[in-house]
This record gives sequence, C-alpha cells and structure tokens, in this order.
Amino acid sequence: MTGNPMERDGDGDEHYGGDVDAIDDPTLLDGLTGDGGGIDGERHGHGPARGRRRAVKPIVAAVIALFAAGLVFAGWTVARSVLDSRRQAHETALASCRSSRRTYTETATTFTPTLAKSKTLLEKTKGFDASETRARLQQKVNGTSGIDFAALAAADCTAGMSTAELTDLADRYGSSETQMETAMISMPYDAQNLEGILDGLTVRDARANLTTLLDKARTAYSRSDGKADDALRATLQQAIDTAQRVLDTTSTTDAATVAAQAGPLTRATDAVIAAMPLDCHFADCVALTFDDGPDKRRTPKVLAALAKAKVPATFFLQGQFVNGSNVDLVKRMVAEGHSVGSISWRHTQMHAMGADQLAKWFKDTDDVIAGASGRPVTLFRPPDGAWSDALRTAARDNGQAMIMWSVDSGDWDGKVTASTIAKRVVSDAAPGAIVAMHDGNAATAKALPEIVKGLEAKGYHLVTIDTLLAGALDPVQPGDMVYGLDNIQRNNQGTDAAAQ
Repeated sequence: MTGNPMERDGDGDEHYGGDVDAIDDPTLLDGLTGDGGGIDGERHGHGPARGRRRAVKPIVAAVIALFAAGLVFAGWTVARSVLDSRRQAHETALASCRSSRRTYTETATTFTPTLAKSKTLLEKTKGFDASETRARLQQKVNGTSGIDFAALAAADCTAGMSTAELTDLADRYGSSETQMETAMISMPYDAQNLEGILDGLTVRDARANLTTLLDKARTAYSRSDGKADDALRATLQQAIDTAQRVLDTTSTTDAATVAAQAGPLTRATDAVIAAMPLDCHFADCVALTFDDGPDKRRTPKVLAALAKAKVPATFFLQGQFVNGSNVDLVKRMVAEGHSVGSISWRHTQMHAMGADQLAKWFKDTDDVIAGASGRPVTLFRPPDGAWSDALRTAARDNGQAMIMWSVDSGDWDGKVTASTIAKRVVSDAAPGAIVAMHDGNAATAKALPEIVKGLEAKGYHLVTIDTLLAGALDPVQPGDMVYGLDNIQRNNQGTDAAAQ
C-alpha cells in the first residue's frame, strides 16, 4: 500500500485521499467481496451474487403455494370423507330401520290375533291354578307385556331422522319382533290346548276347581275383616254366595255353568287381597334373619344395606352384647322396622342345660333385649339349632316361639365369599322360607344387595319373622317350632331332639 489514503480536507474532515487504484494489493478486497462471506457482495457491485439472491424468492413462494394447496386439498378430502361416511352410515341406518319395521309388521300381523285369543282364554280360565298349560301360556303373554304395539305401529323410519334415532327405532322393532317370535314358539299350541281343556272340562273337574276357589275366597273374606274396604268385602261375599248356590243347584252334567263362576269369584277374591296389608298367607314371603349380634363394627353395615334396599329383617341377639353403644344399635333396629329376638346370653348350646340354668339365661337375656328394644321378647332361636324338650318348655314358659330356619346361608364360614352367600340364599329360598345369616360376617353385608335383588326377582316379599308368622292359618304359639311358614311344629308335636 503506497501513501496514506486518509487525508484531511480544509474543514478537518477525513476522507479517502486516493482512489481504489491506489491500493496496490487488490487481494486485500477479496475478504470483503468474495463469494465466501464477509460483507455482502451486492453492496460492492457484484452483479452475479445479486442475481442469484433474487432468483431464490419465486422458488420459495412456489413451494409455499404448493404446500398450502396440498393442505387445502387434504382438508377438503378429509371433510368429504367424513361427510361421505356419515351419509353412508345414515343410509345404512335408514335401510336397516325400514327392514326391521317390515319384519316387525309381518310378525305382528300374525301375533296380535293369537295374543288376543290367549288373553281371552286366560280370563276364562282364571282360577285354574293347577293347569301347567295355562301357567305356560300366561308366562308367554307376560313376556310380551313390554311391547308398545300402538307406538311401534305409529312410528316410521324417515330420512329426516338422525342416524342415532334410526338405530334406536330399529332396535325397538328388532327386540319386539324377537319377543313375539319367542312367544309364538308355544303360544298357539298352548292356547289350543287350553281351549280344548275348557271345552272338554268335566263336571267333576269344574266342581273341584270351584270348591278350591271358594275355600280361598272365604279365607280372604275372614282375614280381611277390618283390613279391606267394606264394599270390596261385600262384593266378595256376594260372589261366594253365588258360586256356592251354583254348586248346590246346578245339574251334575252341566260343567260350563259351574266353570263360569271361577272368573268372577277369583276377581273378587284378588281385589280384597290386594286391598289388605301384605298377608303372607296369600303372598310369597321370605324372612331374612341375622344371628349373634349386635356387632358395633359390622351390624351398622348390615342395617345400612337393608335400609338402602328398603327391606326389613329379624335380628337374634346375644344378651352379652346388648350394652354400651350397642344399645343404640338395638334401638335403631326397632326404629327402622326390624324385629328382634334372642339367641340366648351367649352362643352356647342349651339343650343339655337344666331347668334352673335355662330359666336364668332366658331371664338375663330377655331383660337386656327388652330394655334396649322397648318390646317384650317373643322370638327365640336356639344356638346352632340344638334343642331339647326342656329347652322348648323353657321357651314356652317365657312366651317365645322357637324360630329355626329352612335356608342356611353358610356365612358362618369366615372364608366364604359374598357371591357364594348370595347364590346359595337365592337358589335355596322358597315361599315361606326363613334364611339364617350372621351380621358379624363382613361378607354378609356385601352379599345383601345381590340377595335382595335375586329374591325379589323371583317374586318374593322380604319380611320380618313377625310378618311371616302372621300369615299362618292358625296363630303361632309359644313353644311352637318354626322352620318356615309351611313347616310349623306345634308344641304338642315335639319330641326330644337336637338339630344342627
């Protein structure tokens, strides 16, 4: 480099004193203007670099445009696919609904006349309780009671309905059609047989059936005194008188006249029974019972489960546990509609005890239970079901019936599961049954919802022992041994025994 390129002018400002040619080493500019970087070549008059930079912009724009177009196309494709899928689903649902409606209509056209005929026959033969054919036909008729024929006939599958609405309607048609098909397997056959039975009913059969109905009607009239509307009872008495007069005056060859009385007499009887408080003589009842409480930890769970299910039960208490906070549990039992009885002072078999010891145990136990419940003790369960004539006499002398059981839940086994307990109880229970359980077993409280659901599904009313025994034709007396409503051993029938 020659000379100093920076000079001062007259004003003292610095400026380049020479031109570029004065730089004798042109390579010094390479670092500033070369292709490799440093100061941008465009600012130093490098035309080719500027041309390349400007050429990049339209390419990027084109790529962006293509990408955007792709996104738009993809979105449009997805949206169209979704719409096509929904349209196809709607068309399928519409076609399915219309097909289901056609099938339903064809089946209903055949079924409804058969159903009407069956209902007429059932009405004419009301009171023929012993007829298996009638019971089977009634079951088939009941199985279709949920079909709303009028609503399904008025409904239609239209394009304006949503896919969900079409699917729901198709399901209703399909379900109803299935119910009708199931009923039609035996309904025409049973209806024909029942019609034949009615036409060919002998005078002997008709008179025997009416006599049975009269016995039930008279029992209902007697048991309903003060419990049912007087007008209903008057109608029943009139039906009883008419049926008896027909039996007394009708020719021994006239079956039809006798059979015709079954319907009116049954209806009048049923009306009175329905107007009465629950009577286990006419209804199918089961009594749930719990032994060996109260248990301050587990009995409240049993009470809570019973309250939630809205069913009463009976608790047989040990006298030794009726103290402290457990007294409140006993009060709660009574307040919530349960019955309480005794299972003695503690869980010890009593059949070998002498009269004096028995008397003390009864008195000590009854005093604490009656003091907590506010009621006298009238129900006694011998521990383990072991009994003797001496124990039975002690129970009688203390005014207590001996309550056994007909269904053993098996919950005395601490390893048994709630499911096993429930299955055993539901399976073994029958009308009038007494179920033995223990409120001190945690699995028992867990099993109660399933037990209640299963028993009620079988048509049973869950009641206390007091309500169950009120259904006995003859009142239960102290000293009587009760295994169930249909198995009562009266005090004069007992013999020395021990039962586990």
